[in-house]
Amino acid sequence: MATREVVTLQIGHYSNFVGAHWWNIQESSFIYDPKLAPAQKDIDHDILFREGKNLRGEVTYTPRLVAFDLKGSLNTLKQEGNLYDYRNQEEIQWTGDVTLHQEDGPKKNTYLVDLEKEEQGYMRDSAGSNNSQESIDDVEIKDAGNEVKEKKQKSGDAVMGSKFYDLDESVDVWSDYLRTYLHPKSIHIVEQYRHKSDLQPFDIYGCGQEVMLNYETRTDIEDRLHFFIEECDHLQGFQVLLDAFDGFGGLGSNILQHLEDEYSSKGIFTFALAPNNLPDNTPQNRANRILNSAISLSKCWSNSSLLVPMCLANSLWKTIGPAVQLPHLQYKSIDYHTSAILAATLDSVTSPYRQPALLHMRDLTDTFHSLGRKVASVSSSFPFPIDEDQFLVDSLMSLGDELPWVSLTPHVKNTVSPMMQSTVIRGIPNKITKRSVQDERSPNPFNNCDNVQDVLQVYLRERFPTSHSAGKVLQDPCKVVSPCPHVFKPNVNKNGFLSSTNRPDLQGVESVPVMTSLQITSDTAQLLHTLHTEATKLNIRKHHRYLDAGMEEDDYVEILGDIENLRRCYEQPSDMG
Repeated sequence: MATREVVTLQIGHYSNFVGAHWWNIQESSFIYDPKLAPAQKDIDHDILFREGKNLRGEVTYTPRLVAFDLKGSLNTLKQEGNLYDYRNQEEIQWTGDVTLHQEDGPKKNTYLVDLEKEEQGYMRDSAGSNNSQESIDDVEIKDAGNEVKEKKQKSGDAVMGSKFYDLDESVDVWSDYLRTYLHPKSIHIVEQYRHKSDLQPFDIYGCGQEVMLNYETRTDIEDRLHFFIEECDHLQGFQVLLDAFDGFGGLGSNILQHLEDEYSSKGIFTFALAPNNLPDNTPQNRANRILNSAISLSKCWSNSSLLVPMCLANSLWKTIGPAVQLPHLQYKSIDYHTSAILAATLDSVTSPYRQPALLHMRDLTDTFHSLGRKVASVSSSFPFPIDEDQFLVDSLMSLGDELPWVSLTPHVKNTVSPMMQSTVIRGIPNKITKRSVQDERSPNPFNNCDNVQDVLQVYLRERFPTSHSAGKVLQDPCKVVSPCPHVFKPNVNKNGFLSSTNRPDLQGVESVPVMTSLQITSDTAQLLHTLHTEATKLNIRKHHRYLDAGMEEDDYVEILGDIENLRRCYEQPSDMG
């Protein structure tokens, strides 16, 4: 069966935070031993990953990814990645005096140090050393504050060592926890702007537009895209992670326009991402966030097959609302934590077109954007609340009228049944699908269910009788091993199930069951209405930087009109009068 490739774009610093977790999650599910591989795979990793060779002839497996960020945003990661050695082999001979000025580079945190040791051990093992594993395991572990603790536990006669990483204070940028190796063509750095610069901030839509006016920059971006696209045999399309709240909105909008112009037959599935700790301390910060979002989103949905805004804040426009409460999580409003939750959700939401079956990305997106509805919402149950010995049906029915998930799209509250939804549940063993009591006198629609797929379909039909619902089941849970942050409450055991006893203090959660729902719902009208209301209050003539960057007053009025027109697409027929 031919591989149906997808190319991923990560446009913005927070999108790279989410992407780093996403690639780590996927790599954690790789099975390297053919003897352990299941007969039927849940996910075809060749859809997002490519096989190649480095300069030493060694086989590599890297994402089909182009990631965009600013100068100074990579910390210890080299722009060309770590798989290839690009050191200049030619020495320049100089007979005069030489004065060496050396500046200490950024230091790796303990996780990256251990990752480097693991890789060195692998390299020695590949070269024929019999002591590679010993060289890794027997390294003295020095005290590194709160970053790493060692826990020894007995399992029969064997003593197993495991490390509990706490990276909350040591993660500054997304590469500080990236486990997956990237291809040298993957990272494009915007050289005109520096990360976290107060002198020349990359904070308005026009900054991104300006970047794309540079011929060399535009050529380099197109070259990186063509490298990954041209090697694809059956390209499905593009999944795009985008920061729509700052200058990357302008950069991303232009890239999406290019993709739509050049590859109009392919799917473009865009996720507009935002952290819930954006600057909100001045009226200008709030105005920039609203203006950037209004302009970016209106441009993005016109050039995307489907657009999904995602953020762990309840509201996003006028003020940053309180963080979304997920019942079994205790996360902090820091990028390292919130991006992990969004990444786990994305891993499930996108799984239908990453399975070996022949569902195409366009099959999903084209079905959803009927009648002009180009914006969808996403909800997640992370982890899905079920005890280790509980029946799936009992878990679902115990919810009563409550929904099994929480909306991760701001301003969308799930108050009405969706018009259309794609639901994914994963990590639920088939042995716990049936109810413990099957002989109840009252009719039970679940009585004839024999597996998770049956239960999911019956639940969707009974709970959302007026919705067009599709359900997918993955046997494998979502992997959340290190360096995923420790965001789970103590009553979640290491396998992600709810437990009556708390897990040990220095034990992390390794995998979790997850349930997600991608939806077209009339509640999306509230998101668009709120954005339109707040954007209308802003007089574009008073925001000179936007005008200086080329925004015309008439253009802004047209954008506001586009938002209002899209909002009307989500009105139910009874609401249209």
